Order: sequence, then C-alpha cells, then structure tokens
Amino acid sequence: PCPAGDFLLRSGDPLDHLYFFVEGRAKVSSQLENGSTLLVRFYRPFDILGDVELFGSRTCFLDVEAIEDCLCLALPSKVLDAGLDRNARLLAHLCGRLGAKLTESNSAAAINLRYPVENRLASYILAYEGRRKAGLGADNLGEVADLLGSSYRQLSRVLRRFREEGILGESRGEIVVKDEARLEELARDIYL
Repeated sequence: PCPAGDFLLRSGDPLDHLYFFVEGRAKVSSQLENGSTLLVRFYRPFDILGDVELFGSRTCFLDVEAIEDCLCLALPSKVLDAGLDRNARLLAHLCGRLGAKLTESNSAAAINLRYPVENRLASYILAYEGRRKAGLGADNLGEVADLLGSSYRQLSRVLRRFREEGILGESRGEIVVKDEARLEELARDIYL
C-alpha cells in the first residue's frame, strides 16, 4: 500500500521488483537536468511499473507519485530472472506493455511540443482529479505549470480565461470544474 502523496518509485533508486498496479491512481514525471519536472503519464489499475528497468539498468528513471491511495503487487526481480525465459505468456505481456509505453512516450513528447497549454491543462485536470474538482490551488500552480511544460504566467492566463468562460470556478480557495463538457472537449483525451 502507498498513501496519496507518497512516492511509489523515485528516480535514481534501485529497482528490485516488478510492480503490478492494482488500485488507485499515480502521476508519473521526469526530472530534467535543468531542474524542471515534466509530466509523462498517469498510472491506473493494471499498469506495470518497473518493466522498462527490468530489461535495462534496474534503476528507476522516473518518479511515480500516488495521487490517491494505491496498491501494487510486487514480484521480486530475482524470481523473474530465474523463470522469465520459461514463461512465454508473461514475457509476451511485458513486451506488449513495453510497446504500449513506447507509443505513449512518443505521444507525450508530441503533446508537450504541439498541443497548446489550454488542451494540456484541461486534460491534466480531468486525468488528475477524475472529474471531481480541478485539484489546483494557488500553492501548486507553479508545480503544475512545470509539469505541463509552460510558464506560471502562461498557466495563470489560461486559468483566468477558463474562469471567464465559465469552465472553471473557485470554491474555498480551490479551483473547481463548472463546465465538465467544455473541459472534456478541450482535453481531447491527451492524458487519459
């Protein structure tokens, strides 16, 4: 079990298990050399963590933070090393997930280069909060701007416009979704 707000995996840590993500949601981000953090994707149940590292360095290269309480099943790498060559179904499943992750990685790179901040923010809100609220407050706007590859000022302008258009509102210091249909239209399933 991993409570919301804790890290399941941290960049640079050794990875000696393969994790099967069975409950909750998590945010995956990458620390860049310039100190910025970039959103990579979101994990939901039945994703696999550590499959890329299993066939490589055995060191985490991404941060995985629980958005809500998470539960993973852990399979020690030693067990995998000893029997993976005899388990074609598991190997085929892992290869399929690796292919999907490569596709998702290419898509994420294209999203960060080609989609406007409006689309990325709308999708982030829907993916992060699961449509309940925006999950944004004044204390984390800088972090969200960083994750979305935008500046704080640019994100603030988009949020102001979303409020003016009635897409978002504010309640008790937090930004809330007022027009979910319009937000979904803007999101275009980018991070979903």
